Amino acid sequence: MNISKKKKTAYVLMGLMFLMTTVITGCGKDKDNKLKVGVLSTVDSVPLYIGSDDGLYEDCGLDVELVEFSSASDQSKALEAGEIDVVMTDMIVQSLLTKGGCSMKTVMLAVGEKPAEGQFMVVASPNSDYEDGGSIEGAKIAISEGTMIEFLIDSYCEELGVDENKIEKVTVPSISLRMEMLLEGNDIDMALLPEPLGQYAIKQGCKCMIDDTTLDKNLSQTVIAFREDYIKQHSENVDKFVSAYSQAVNHLNESPQKYRERVLEIANVPEGMEDEYVVTIFSKNAVPEKELVSRIENWMVDKKLLDSPYTYEELVDDSFIKQEGKNE
Repeated sequence: MNISKKKKTAYVLMGLMFLMTTVITGCGKDKDNKLKVGVLSTVDSVPLYIGSDDGLYEDCGLDVELVEFSSASDQSKALEAGEIDVVMTDMIVQSLLTKGGCSMKTVMLAVGEKPAEGQFMVVASPNSDYEDGGSIEGAKIAISEGTMIEFLIDSYCEELGVDENKIEKVTVPSISLRMEMLLEGNDIDMALLPEPLGQYAIKQGCKCMIDDTTLDKNLSQTVIAFREDYIKQHSENVDKFVSAYSQAVNHLNESPQKYRERVLEIANVPEGMEDEYVVTIFSKNAVPEKELVSRIENWMVDKKLLDSPYTYEELVDDSFIKQEGKNE
């Protein structure tokens, strides 16, 4: 009888251990499949939402949480704190995060593979003396210092043969304030604005001085960048995310009208522009070109934002794009 009781006790203990192991393993799988994505309410973020709306992440075996932020600075702080794993950003922000100790790797382009993608515009105030498509020399131009916006205005000057010393850059970090000052036209002559605000400014009587979608090369690229430690620990999740995201881009690019209302909502398209707004074409299965990455890094060194430039390999991991391309 004693042996029988001992056996029963042993079986019960074994059963409990098996149950606990199963529960722990199950929780581990859920956690391993978790991916927190930082998002801003911009047109570039649309595919991230469509991936969630259409259940594409779940279909690929991912538990994706979209964490919304009202500003890029708040999003960067969350990255540094380890609260999110991946963001849609630009390579200037990525480089600054990496410099600050939060190493990031771009795994794919979101917008900007072709010049027509991701419109930025330099627009002149309605009551200024500048004419559409004319020279920007002599103008006071509102920008955001030390950001992609300043890189773009400097690059436009270089590409178009404008003497950078003949423009005055006025630092106005807030886009809404930039727009307000532009329409008033008292303290600035022009402003550099992203989509869809550039088109909105034109609708309010402003004049288009530079439309970067008409240039020979794309300078305004948005990238999807992961924390490097997340890639090292969960490379299979990154691969799944790239696959799901690419499917979302396919859905959007192939049927823009189907998602039009959702795009208008996410992109915060200004009232009165809904009917004429054209849904952006999103990049797919591409990474930034080495030439542009080098140009950005050297510009950051010139602006004393970096002590030395990061190499392409330090900033970009193109292995997931290669895998995705082979799988198609």
